[in-house]
Amino acid sequence: MIAVLDWAVQHWFLIFILSMLGVFEGVRDFFVGAWQEITGTRHKRRMKELRAQERIARAGRHREAAALPKPGACVHRNVAAVVAKNPETLVEEVVGWLCRTCETKLPADWAVREEDL
Repeated sequence: MIAVLDWAVQHWFLIFILSMLGVFEGVRDFFVGAWQEITGTRHKRRMKELRAQERIARAGRHREAAALPKPGACVHRNVAAVVAKNPETLVEEVVGWLCRTCETKLPADWAVREEDL
């Protein structure tokens, strides 16, 4: 032990330079990380973080779902165009829409996507 202390006193400048470069902190972090892996504390903490993130995401989804208006019994996705032919100009025009699911008559300006037809 005396030999180690004698060496440390003689090479104090080397120990000072290594400590300024952060070598000892890196060694400490290595051993602390290894100990945490062995005991499983890092895994437990990570699992707690993941569970908290999942709870936050689930609460956000519930909040978004509650904010959206609930559709009625039918959302009128299966619709057919009601077309009338003008006898004077012989032009066909859409005068309304008919929902095939609930048999509801919808106005002509009802918004319909092309893939629904």
